[in-house]
Amino acid sequence: MTITRQGFSQVLGFAFSGMRFPAQAPHVVYPLGMFIPGSDLAPLKEMLDELVSGLTAWKPKKQAERVSLPTSIMVQGSDYEDALAKTNVYFLKRLWSDGLPIVPPTRSRVAALMRGTDLPADKVMARIMPRGGSVTVETLAANLAMAGGRPEYMPVLIAAVEAITAPAFHHELMNPTTCSNYPVVIVNGPVARQIRLASGYGCLGPDPVHPAGASIGRAIRFLLQGAGGAVPGKGTMSIFGGPARYTNIVFAEDEDGIPPDWQPLSVEQGFPCGANAATAYTVASTTNIVGGDAGIAQSALETLGRAAAFMAVPSRNYFGNPHNPEGAAGILIIARATAQGLSQLGWSKDKVKAYLWERAKITPSLIYSSRHSGARNPGEGPLPVSLSPKGIKIVVAGGAQSGHMMWMQVGVGSEKLTSAEIKLPRAWDTLLAKAEEDLGPLPEP
Repeated sequence: MTITRQGFSQVLGFAFSGMRFPAQAPHVVYPLGMFIPGSDLAPLKEMLDELVSGLTAWKPKKQAERVSLPTSIMVQGSDYEDALAKTNVYFLKRLWSDGLPIVPPTRSRVAALMRGTDLPADKVMARIMPRGGSVTVETLAANLAMAGGRPEYMPVLIAAVEAITAPAFHHELMNPTTCSNYPVVIVNGPVARQIRLASGYGCLGPDPVHPAGASIGRAIRFLLQGAGGAVPGKGTMSIFGGPARYTNIVFAEDEDGIPPDWQPLSVEQGFPCGANAATAYTVASTTNIVGGDAGIAQSALETLGRAAAFMAVPSRNYFGNPHNPEGAAGILIIARATAQGLSQLGWSKDKVKAYLWERAKITPSLIYSSRHSGARNPGEGPLPVSLSPKGIKIVVAGGAQSGHMMWMQVGVGSEKLTSAEIKLPRAWDTLLAKAEEDLGPLPEP
């Protein structure tokens, strides 16, 4: 039995069937206008019998479980260009595309991408909510093919999907919500440079010298949309969406720029230094912060004060959970010059977090309303942006300059940052050699 308001019917239907409940189960849909202050509440009484019947009288019918297997399609045209154009129209009409051109996931292209993993093609990696579609390794390869990916991207895509579908990430909340959020994936380890994943200038994209993040992120979006049903107004009620949803955000930490007394994000997540790992979190926005100078003590304080002011923008996403000790209020990206300047002035990473936490205060009345006041007791006076300094994550990335910082504010759902190991296939060296043949030598770090 589902109860919802007008507009959310399909989202709830996806979620209900995605959790393997009977598709024919009853649901009650209340008019959207009823939720406007001062509106007519008569539908509550008028639909009471329907509600009671659904809760007490309905019984599911026994149905044999059906398994839907993918089939190949053939698109013909007068020439290759015509067939390609028709393929894009075919995918778009079936809501398999995002509106931008796709690369047809032909059998040969998918087979080539499967060289990027030693996992069997039919291994089920996850179910993507709310629709609950199961995705296999071959499904990941097909979506990566659509995004123009390469086989050496497969290990990172697999780890990213594992992190996003980990229970603590709660992608089942991220996908359908009205919030305009999306996953961010941060990669650590040598694999980042090996696949040309950006960590320096323009690391959030686009960057034709480091193209991996765009393809991997777009493949993730195809999975959230196709298997998860996240089509606007149907499986996702994100009010605004946003340009970042086309490719999400996939980038690498600038490990060469991390001060020697600071730990990379992957180590904070429990991996040994130098390990290949992908870490994911739900983000609702990215905000550029002008500043970042840390050449002298005074400029460092000004930089941190400016960051704290931006971080203190009221957001109910973090405070919506009754207790979220491991969750992050967001991720602060700082460039290597800022990080190294702070370190040289005696600022450890933990000291920076503590300083920001003490100054990033929020007025409770700006994040709590009468209907949300039960989420957490706001107490009196300014409220810290997170339960502890651990709720502020810092990642070193971007160019060598120090003129800007970036605050990525938390989205909906995640209990904490989730990570997965990036496992390389036996043919890794061969794949990298082919990449160098195709794309040229690796760019300088």
